[in-house]
Amino acid sequence: MLRALAVSTALSLVATGSALAQTPGPAKAGAAPSATIGLPELSTWTLDNGLQVAFLPMPNAPSVTVQLWYHVGSKDEAPNRRGSAHMFEHMMFKGTEHMRAEAHAQYLSELGGYVNAFTTEDTTAYHNTLPAEYLDFAMELEAERMRHLWFREKMIDMEKQVVKEEIRQQENSPIYKGFLRFLEIAFTKHPYSWTAGGSLADLDATSALDLKAFYDRYYVPNNALLIVVGKADKAAVAAAADKWFGKIPKGPEPTHPAADSEPVQTAARREVVEPSQVGVIISGYHIPAAKHEDMHALQVLALILSGGESSRMYESLVRKDKLAVQAGGQLIAREHPGLFMVFGVFLDAGKREAVEKSIAAQLAKLRNSLPSNAELSKAKNQLSADFVYGLESITGIASQIGNSWILTGDPKRFLDDLAAYNKVSAADIKRVAQTYLKDEQATVVVIPPASAGAN
Repeated sequence: MLRALAVSTALSLVATGSALAQTPGPAKAGAAPSATIGLPELSTWTLDNGLQVAFLPMPNAPSVTVQLWYHVGSKDEAPNRRGSAHMFEHMMFKGTEHMRAEAHAQYLSELGGYVNAFTTEDTTAYHNTLPAEYLDFAMELEAERMRHLWFREKMIDMEKQVVKEEIRQQENSPIYKGFLRFLEIAFTKHPYSWTAGGSLADLDATSALDLKAFYDRYYVPNNALLIVVGKADKAAVAAAADKWFGKIPKGPEPTHPAADSEPVQTAARREVVEPSQVGVIISGYHIPAAKHEDMHALQVLALILSGGESSRMYESLVRKDKLAVQAGGQLIAREHPGLFMVFGVFLDAGKREAVEKSIAAQLAKLRNSLPSNAELSKAKNQLSADFVYGLESITGIASQIGNSWILTGDPKRFLDDLAAYNKVSAADIKRVAQTYLKDEQATVVVIPPASAGAN
């Protein structure tokens, strides 16, 4: 399965990456896209049981994607049951009361389609892309496993082993372990302090009854968005949604108690962790929730400072001063307040202090002076290009819709992004740098090179 964890970097600070929370990379060659989107109308409606539906017709597409996004991720897990959300990414393919294990994926494969799923801190989503004439069948399959998943001890034990092996592979990397520690230090109360991967000990302690309770709480129609994009018409989509999902009873209103749990950081935090083959300095800062009005300016800032080999960080630390072999950053956008992270990778233990000071100097420069017009335009072009290229496929469009719903509560909100990027000014960049990238609000984790030891 495809999984999305918190962030990805050139050195695999996490095991898998996702556009859900990443600062876009350099734009593809060619003219910058305009701030208008030539998409057909995106229709949304809600069934009586609370299931939300989003449909965007693409008459020229040869296929259709049917996606079901559940508003549940690792932040909704109990602190001693980490990995529960990830388990369902696997278990939902392992049979229902009316369908044998693996049949869902096999049936669609035989029809020329494919399936996938992923889990993040905020969501778990299931993808079905197939020839358009089988739209109704895909709806039937998704409705079946929404409320009829078959809980069997043997199946659960097997899937635990699969998930645990994924965790072991990730934790074999000292860099990844350093990143996990970074999250634990940055978030003292909020469950963003762990990733969607899970915990070996917690999975061992998680029972079938625990998983069933999690399923009954979150896998209900009033906690989901059904997305259909492709060669279909609204009447057919509405009829199939009513036919297969409309008969599912509304569940209890799901709770998401972590929303306001993280206190404001008032002092810098710093820790030296287990050495790795290379040295890494990770510096992070709390930023607002994804729907906040400052997020577009922060995305532009992220590209100016740390987006690719032409960014300020790379130019200064790698090319000019030759302190690091890699430098960059990541904007981690979340439904609840997220993080902006920058990093420098170095080989010489004697340069550790210089790398840390250079990163701090680049942040100070953003706080104290305006970016150039050229930097501003380049970053906006990169963001606009990344956005538009994300609409090249029906699955890409559906993912934009789903992400928008999870991160902002509105499946149509992403349609405003291009205009919002274009409105960002140089003064906005300086303002958000001064607001969110303060020295006293930094969380710094140092991963020394193995030759230097942990000191």
